[in-house]
Amino acid sequence: MNFKEFWNMKRGTFVVVLLLLFALRAYSENKFTATASSTMVSVGEQIQITFTLNSTNGKNFQPPSFKGFTVLAGPSRSMSTQIINGQISSSMSFIYILLADAEGTFTIEPAKITVDGNVLTSNPITIKVVKSDNKAQQQRQSPTQESEKTLSQQADEIIRNNLFIRLFVDKSQVYVGETIVATYKIYVHPDLNIVNINVPKMPSFNGFWTQDFGIKELKFTTEVVNGIPYRVADLKQVVLIPQQKGTLVIDPMEIEFLVRLLIKQQPQKKRYRDPFDMLFDDPFFSDPFFTTRYKDFPFTVRSKPVSIKVLPLPEPTPSDFRGGVGTMQMKAWLDKDRVKTGEVATLKVQVSGKGNLKLLTPFQLNLPADIDVYEPKIVDNTNVTPNGVSGNVTFEYYLIPKNPGEYKIEPIKFAYFDLEQKQYVTLSSTGFVLNVEKGATQQTLVANIKKEDVQYIGKDIRYIKTRGNSFQHENENFYASPIYWAFSLLPIGLWLVVFAYIRRKEKIEGNIILMRQIRATKIAQKYLKNAKKLITNGQKEKFYEETSRALWTFVANKLNIKPTDLTKDTIKEKLIEKVNEPEIVDNLLELINKCEEARYSPQFNNIPLDQIYSQSVEVLSKLSEKLL
Repeated sequence: MNFKEFWNMKRGTFVVVLLLLFALRAYSENKFTATASSTMVSVGEQIQITFTLNSTNGKNFQPPSFKGFTVLAGPSRSMSTQIINGQISSSMSFIYILLADAEGTFTIEPAKITVDGNVLTSNPITIKVVKSDNKAQQQRQSPTQESEKTLSQQADEIIRNNLFIRLFVDKSQVYVGETIVATYKIYVHPDLNIVNINVPKMPSFNGFWTQDFGIKELKFTTEVVNGIPYRVADLKQVVLIPQQKGTLVIDPMEIEFLVRLLIKQQPQKKRYRDPFDMLFDDPFFSDPFFTTRYKDFPFTVRSKPVSIKVLPLPEPTPSDFRGGVGTMQMKAWLDKDRVKTGEVATLKVQVSGKGNLKLLTPFQLNLPADIDVYEPKIVDNTNVTPNGVSGNVTFEYYLIPKNPGEYKIEPIKFAYFDLEQKQYVTLSSTGFVLNVEKGATQQTLVANIKKEDVQYIGKDIRYIKTRGNSFQHENENFYASPIYWAFSLLPIGLWLVVFAYIRRKEKIEGNIILMRQIRATKIAQKYLKNAKKLITNGQKEKFYEETSRALWTFVANKLNIKPTDLTKDTIKEKLIEKVNEPEIVDNLLELINKCEEARYSPQFNNIPLDQIYSQSVEVLSKLSEKLL
């Protein structure tokens, strides 16, 4: 065997090993399993089948046929996040409740699901269905099982009275656009030992704009409730801004706990008046070696939902209303009042104070026709604290004058709803004057002047011809030639084109709705461009905020939806009417939900940001084509 043959053989072995390693890695990363609550049931008895994926990226779930069983309920889809020793893991499950129809041995075929383009298959489950015998079933229930059931009931009572979640809001009646701060708190008795925490359901905030504080660790303090001291910590804090009038409900937070209790092994049966007597009894029975043991009990805690009454803003709204609600100030200034043609002057409008600053819409400037202006750059310097949103937002407009002269810019007006005065307040800046001088980039059109007519005064040397004369026939008429008519009609054609362009521009600028629709894609692209930069910087929260802003503003501008009417239900209703493709609409709403939940739900930590970005670009591109 020469070296070449040896190398080819080794290279083939290396490739096979490498493929096996990749296959093992893929297998270890994604697992799709099926479990049953019991593998032996009686005819007419119910059984639960659960298909679990150790990821939240599954799509196109395909259940089996469930031959021999009747599906009573399902699929019930749930997502969960587990925190064990600081390690976070997420999973999604599809749950079915089946009814055994007849005796026999039945096999539940594997289910299928797609993850990252790969189809995963669950394991089959064999279920034995026996003849129903109620009397024998009662005889099989042993005294030990009865005592365990009694023990579980006592443990459930203990945990329920000493572990709970409460939702607090700083106000229960607000106006549309007014800020609310919601806080979820956990109360734990000092003697309870929590082993594991699972968050299967995060609260939904339908009808609200949300901004999460991002609590990284639980800081416990002591608080007395009904005479009992509890360890209390903030689980979640979020700023809510209602986007529609009516009664909005803040959904509960749901957490699954695994609580470890110390169980006393009593020599005789003993009834307890107080549930905690089961844990704290005679010191003699506290010896862990002889008479005690630990047992883990699962328990689900849910906070109570809270209703918020949202009042509509008074009508009519001022023409300069930008959606602001709170206590605000406004100032505007030019960075320079003297420029040359082709240079840029920046007009900055800054709104500061406290309120829904993040939801302000850009100003519509009334500028002279000789000044071009582009979409503003928005600089967000706001802070989200338990007291609400405060800081300032600056809109930077780049003005480019085309011709020299003195241009007057009308004062900038800003109207907002003042919560203290319960009325609209209009703020106004001073007017501006922009002096424009002729610059190097100014282009002057000179007509009907020939080079031969240019001469130097005071000198007797005139223009020297560098080319020979072009001779023509004596009877040839230049005014009847095609060249003459082409050059004669060219200025008229150019004038018509310029006139049509100016009329179209005036029509667009006079039609705010049409302008919003035309600029919708450009504004969304700007936000997505910012989001793409944040991917490389690893700033997940700001990435999801910019992506969410791109999705919301695109739809709002394209469909001309007011900020007060901008809800997911409104978007779905109007998009289906315009696009008539539910799949695209569902993909858009799914992306909006992901962006909203990703800022406070740990289960989204493993979703690649570039995947969210690509999906957003794809969805907005399809909608742009459909909404032309």
